[in-house]
Amino acid sequence: MRLGIDFGTTRTVVAVADRGNYPIVNFHSEEGDAQAWYPSLLVVQGEQRCYGMIAQSLENNDKWQCFRSFKRMLGNSGLHTTVTIDQQIISLHQLLVEYLQSLHHDLRHHSTLELEPQEALEIFISVPANANSNQRFLTLDAFRQAGFHVLGMINEPSAAGIEYAHHYGKKSQKTRYIAVYDLGGGTFDVSLIRMQDRHHQVLSSEGMPQLGGDDFDRILLSLVLEKLDKPLNESQQRRLLQECREKKEGLHPNTRSLSIDLSVIGLKKEIRLTTAAFYEQCKTLLEKTITMVEHAISQAVQRLEIDNTSIHAIYAVGGSTALPAVGRMLREAYGRRLRRSLHPYGATAIGLSIRADAQAGYSLRERFTRHFGVWREKEAGSAASFDPIFEKDTLLPAENEPPLEHVRSYWPTHNMGYFRYLEASHLNANGLPCGELTPWEEVLFPFEPQLQATKNLASVEVHNSGQASGQLIEERYSCDAQGILSVTIRNQNTGYERTFNLL
Repeated sequence: MRLGIDFGTTRTVVAVADRGNYPIVNFHSEEGDAQAWYPSLLVVQGEQRCYGMIAQSLENNDKWQCFRSFKRMLGNSGLHTTVTIDQQIISLHQLLVEYLQSLHHDLRHHSTLELEPQEALEIFISVPANANSNQRFLTLDAFRQAGFHVLGMINEPSAAGIEYAHHYGKKSQKTRYIAVYDLGGGTFDVSLIRMQDRHHQVLSSEGMPQLGGDDFDRILLSLVLEKLDKPLNESQQRRLLQECREKKEGLHPNTRSLSIDLSVIGLKKEIRLTTAAFYEQCKTLLEKTITMVEHAISQAVQRLEIDNTSIHAIYAVGGSTALPAVGRMLREAYGRRLRRSLHPYGATAIGLSIRADAQAGYSLRERFTRHFGVWREKEAGSAASFDPIFEKDTLLPAENEPPLEHVRSYWPTHNMGYFRYLEASHLNANGLPCGELTPWEEVLFPFEPQLQATKNLASVEVHNSGQASGQLIEERYSCDAQGILSVTIRNQNTGYERTFNLL
């Protein structure tokens, strides 16, 4: 069975490819209730960990510690990154694998899917457009370890673009340009996509990995706390945050005020707030998203030499676009070009299931969404410059094409190489990284042949070396269709080489 799985910050949504239809999968609780998403939630008690539907039933139980929105941590994590929960030190990668194993189990035993016992779950998955190579690798690897057969991985706005084309573009074969505005529980992305029949190509992307519905929940919580005259412990704040989240999700365009029920923290009263006060506090964050949209559009317009009015639609997806303030700001900015998904929570999952359906016939070309490079010494080691290996908006290979490759060759001046890799959302006028920066684990490589047998290169002092200057070194960088990076460093004189996944 082929599925599309949108692993979200607060909700994971699954859609199934079923003979040209792409319904969202429902999950059943132990009480028999059904819901159209799987909670991205973990609860811990001692050494016991529960995920998903079971975790949701226990999140307000004070005997269990609740851990939500762990997807947000992936952008700055590696394979060995740990988190401390209830005095336990746990690998974040292990938590993700366990969560997805729970999802795999519940899809088979507690969902509306009708599966044969040994039937494989073949899936397309997604990551935020602004996700770095590390997050892409961790997500892909965790799904595979959890027992899923991963057919492919694409960016979340790109998947929503496929869902848009399926619903709105069936009758049109002319070239169209749409901007997908994707505001979810923890991240914001925008991608400008060119659509020619069922062939899609991403033209530009922007995003903020730490902006989403979680932030609006905390804004509402802060307004409530300002009106309280007593401090709250961690458990009370967690319960009150959940109450704020539920009241936020219940807002409608005509809502003028909202009441926060303090009985969740043992107080017999309510706090009333105006939606105007809440939306005013959200305004700065929302304005940042409009700035990102304008930048993504301007980049694509310059590249294609088309007019801004050629952008056919601004397509709003993601659960947080249900917040009335979001729709209002988008309408003010884009008027009739605004299109809102009929399934704001499910558009990405539906698009992924369509992409997983070989009969649907969609193809997609993505672009590299960040600048990736390495710091190199200059001026005899007194300064450093940034060498961009893969620049932002570089067109990635199609799924069946070989990876992109870039090669650097040189004669070194030191006994060993100390490679400091970095991904950046932008470069400034001087070519230096700025914006969202993600430094990766340093890579050490011996340039002097006698160091090739050294196991702990970190203990070796770096110095100038006449012997090393006679060694021809090649760096061969590879980037696949999913945007995952690796480098092979080779001494051409001796044939010694090492390959590193850049995490």
